[in-house]
Amino acid sequence: MIKLKALLKEITGSTLQVVLDKIKNKQFRLYGQGDNGRVYEIDGEDKVFKITKEQDEYSVAEVIVGRWTEFTTFIPVYYVDGKHMYIMAKASELPLLVSRQFNQFIAKFKDFTTSEGGEATIFNYLDNDGARDVDIKIVNFLRALQRDIHRTGINDLDLDLDFKTDNIMVWDGKLVMIDW
Repeated sequence: MIKLKALLKEITGSTLQVVLDKIKNKQFRLYGQGDNGRVYEIDGEDKVFKITKEQDEYSVAEVIVGRWTEFTTFIPVYYVDGKHMYIMAKASELPLLVSRQFNQFIAKFKDFTTSEGGEATIFNYLDNDGARDVDIKIVNFLRALQRDIHRTGINDLDLDLDFKTDNIMVWDGKLVMIDW
């Protein structure tokens, strides 16, 4: 009997080869860009790939690749090329209400950071009554993110995290970080 885990890996492997072939054949278009990279949408796929100049960002992708059941607050990463490109799932924008709630949380976090002299994480803020008046779904996401960041084993990722509303989206009905 074929185990489900093996079957899922096999499906992922064949799908991955199709995606890699589409990238090789330039079957993609620019989807978005930021300070350190560009994201491209792959034609006919529910995946995107990112080319980044930021080594720390790529290092996170190397840790979480293929481990989306362990790192549930990060967008699933399916492939890393060993240099600066990785393939990930394509996510959807946040609902407007959730986006507003994150923006309010981030504005209060910035005030907190200023009062702390600049060396504070979103989790320090959360621990200092930052969860007050915040939707429980957002608090739960942030606590799960905190655990996932710790689980990566990357030093100071919590301080270096590119935490802004644009970097949080919805995938498979869950909130996920798409950029870190």
